[in-house]
Amino acid sequence: MSKSVLDRLEADYPQIPAVVRLKAALLFYGLKDSEEQVKVLVEAGDWAFPNFMPHHLAPSFPAYRGKRQVPFPYLLRLADDTQVRLRLKTDSPFVLKQLDGQAYPTFAETEGDLVSSLAWTEQFQEAPLHTQVEGFPYALYEEDRFITTLSFEPKLAWSASLTADGTPFKATGLSQHGDMMVLNPAPGCEYFVAPFGHEKKNLSCQFCLYGLPDQRMTSLGQRLFEAELPQENLNRICEACAHPETHAQHLYLVSGSMVDMAEEGRRFVQLAQALNTAGLTERYYVACGSGAIPKEAMLKMKALGVKGACFNLEVWDPAQFKRVCPGKDKFVGRERWLQALEEAVEVFGEGNVMTAFVGGAELDGDGAFSDPDEALASNLEGAEFLLSKRIQPIYSLHWKMTGKQRGLEPIYSLDHFLKLNQGLAEARQRHGLAINPDFFCRRCAYMQLEPDYDYWLKQESPNTEGQA
Repeated sequence: MSKSVLDRLEADYPQIPAVVRLKAALLFYGLKDSEEQVKVLVEAGDWAFPNFMPHHLAPSFPAYRGKRQVPFPYLLRLADDTQVRLRLKTDSPFVLKQLDGQAYPTFAETEGDLVSSLAWTEQFQEAPLHTQVEGFPYALYEEDRFITTLSFEPKLAWSASLTADGTPFKATGLSQHGDMMVLNPAPGCEYFVAPFGHEKKNLSCQFCLYGLPDQRMTSLGQRLFEAELPQENLNRICEACAHPETHAQHLYLVSGSMVDMAEEGRRFVQLAQALNTAGLTERYYVACGSGAIPKEAMLKMKALGVKGACFNLEVWDPAQFKRVCPGKDKFVGRERWLQALEEAVEVFGEGNVMTAFVGGAELDGDGAFSDPDEALASNLEGAEFLLSKRIQPIYSLHWKMTGKQRGLEPIYSLDHFLKLNQGLAEARQRHGLAINPDFFCRRCAYMQLEPDYDYWLKQESPNTEGQA
């Protein structure tokens, strides 16, 4: 009889904290895509903070209050406060069950009984609004084995509020990941329509759909190739961030990339100025998640109260950077990106500079690494270099969202992700540079393991200072 996923991971990676192994497994496998599971998640969608994309109910599934596109929870929250982004996969061994003692038959289980089937369908279609249950009202199982209790990150009061002019707070570009508010007031990325001679070409990062120019730009007043943010939207942003019940500690500033780094720097300085004037750089740990902006812009942001920076390199190997991030390669260049990160350490100080990577992007597509071990060695080499410069690398798990094999990880495996994170943790220990929880904590890391790793290792060795 084969071992369960968690039993195998415990046997193969005993040095990795158990919660970290569980989180990695949930990120890779998700929850089982079944009708029973979907019913639980749809009902929780009434009160949980929603994914930015609605869930499309399968044709065989009854509509929910007459709708076939429904909100779905975005983040799982384990009872120990671990955050995990939610996904569904057909082959997952993990399922959620409600802890109210009630049995929830699936629609398929009632199809043989016409009366039961019609009653189930009617109940689902006309369900009353579900409200949040306090505590952790769900149980996570691997097959039939209980693992832990959990819940979902809830919608908070700010997300349902309106600004003075009647604009929903969530329409200002704000979203929330646990303790981190993410502000994206200009989501359209210019790399999707990059100027290329007399043409425009899509030079976006190959894994990305997040910055695709779309209707979000219209409501936010963004114009491509113009840095300025509309003053009325800045006012709304500050009003939303000032809400007393955001329950956030961190405010992470992002926007769609610009092809001109000086102009992108000007955009972020304008945003920092507005936040500073409103007193929000004192309330939150504000971090700049821009591209490789000039040092002059960093200095201005620092003076305005911005405390950290994260310029995302995405992939380490030079050839893979050129292949995966053609816009960043053409308009900025890898060497300038690294230089900007070093300058950021000079400006913001040790522990306040990160660069994010998409673990697995270097193993996907034409021209990718064909050997996972080669990719692992490259990434760990990059970690050594960056940590020696006091720059913190962080890795999210690549969820393939584009192309014919979307949703699959044909080469990049759970084991690869764990080996990478074990190597990163060892590198952080060697360099004495743990993840700074003021910048990036367990309550904000929903697709990364580094804050969890460092937190749990510290619990095991509480007298260890300056190490992961």
